[in-house]
Amino acid sequence: MFALVVCKHPLLQQWFSTTHLYWRMAATEKERALWLENSWIQLAMVLLRLVPGSHSNKWDIKGYEPTVHVVLDALKQSYQQDWTLDNMVQLKQLGKYQFSHLFKKETGLSPYSWLQIYRVIQSQKLLRQTDDSILSIAMQVGFKNVSSYHAVFRRIYGQTPGFFRKTITNI
Repeated sequence: MFALVVCKHPLLQQWFSTTHLYWRMAATEKERALWLENSWIQLAMVLLRLVPGSHSNKWDIKGYEPTVHVVLDALKQSYQQDWTLDNMVQLKQLGKYQFSHLFKKETGLSPYSWLQIYRVIQSQKLLRQTDDSILSIAMQVGFKNVSSYHAVFRRIYGQTPGFFRKTITNI
């Protein structure tokens, strides 16, 4: 799910490129394992900059192919709506397969995954600034139910929205 982050964040891109290059050059599995073991700290330090609440909830979409840019702009403007792939392809009148392939090539994510991640990022503001229930926040940002919201939030950040809220209010 972090494919977009890897593609667009320079520090992560550099870490990934260096690790990938070394991985290809390493002579043995033991060398590869040792390299990975020692590079996790570097990765952790970079990822700490991307923890919940440490980055803007605005997601810059400049630089994408025009078709993808139009769809991303529409998704950002109305992420709370119930989007389907059919809705997305109607914006630029492409076939589903062609659009999905182009979107994934440009962003590193499927259209649905991108939308789910964007919704979770938007929910952070509500978790920090309101006393709304987790259910209410999940619905406000476009999730159909609280369990899918919990699952996506946990998959991205390794914690529940409730734990995030407690942590951020104790800072």
